[in-house]
Amino acid sequence: MIIPISFNLGASGFYTLPPALARVSHSEVVLVELQGALEVDYVKPSERDGKLVGRLGVDDFVKTATLRVGHHLLEGRVTPLAKPLAVLRRVVGEQNSVEDMDVDANDEENAKSQPVPSETQTPTGWDAVALIKRKIVFSKRPTPIVGRPNV
Repeated sequence: MIIPISFNLGASGFYTLPPALARVSHSEVVLVELQGALEVDYVKPSERDGKLVGRLGVDDFVKTATLRVGHHLLEGRVTPLAKPLAVLRRVVGEQNSVEDMDVDANDEENAKSQPVPSETQTPTGWDAVALIKRKIVFSKRPTPIVGRPNV
């Protein structure tokens, strides 16, 4: 089975990032690595979408980062990934009939061993939304902050 993947990364620049992340990069997606779990209170799963969890700050040299969540302060560092990661989005195409598919003569033997897709089956593809080249690693335990939290 061949699954098409399209790289249209030029369109990913329409997202506007907060000023703290814009210092890391204007249109780059950055991976955030935390130790443990980050829990958000909610009744319905849709309530946690877009909810403010904390404040992320990045220094002027883009070397260290701080994340303040409630009464906790996490300190981390910005590091490059050994291998870049791709963020993929599933795209379901239009319905095609079996007659519309191109088949090579060499692949006819292999086609006999594979199941034939039905006419109601829709082809699936993937769009690469972004490439992740850097990550922010928060590897230390959080520092408790005394006083009123500035979420």
